[in-house]
Amino acid sequence: MAGFVSNKDGTKAPAEAGREVLRAVPRLHPETGVQRVGGRLMAAGPDEHLHLFEDARGQVSEVAERIVELVDGRRTVADIVAVLCDEFEVEPEACEADTVAFLRLLVAKKVLVLGP
Repeated sequence: MAGFVSNKDGTKAPAEAGREVLRAVPRLHPETGVQRVGGRLMAAGPDEHLHLFEDARGQVSEVAERIVELVDGRRTVADIVAVLCDEFEVEPEACEADTVAFLRLLVAKKVLVLGP
């Protein structure tokens, strides 16, 4: 029987699904624009919402902004995790889990799409 991982929303997903996403290539949603305004990265998507990349305290999240900056349509999720591990003091497993969760959130908000 396959193992399961817990998603941040409390749901369960097959463990191999988490590994597959590492090979995916994130790209901007075709109807989303990203721009730096006043030193902050912002995204406007098809839902007509303005997305800011902030932490739980409402402060700019350097890591979240860096993830979005690294989305270039060529890097895989694993490539992005590797860059983040090089640039920030973070454990690889935690970086992988947090990056995958954040990318899935951005896909749900139609800021990004994941593909081959």
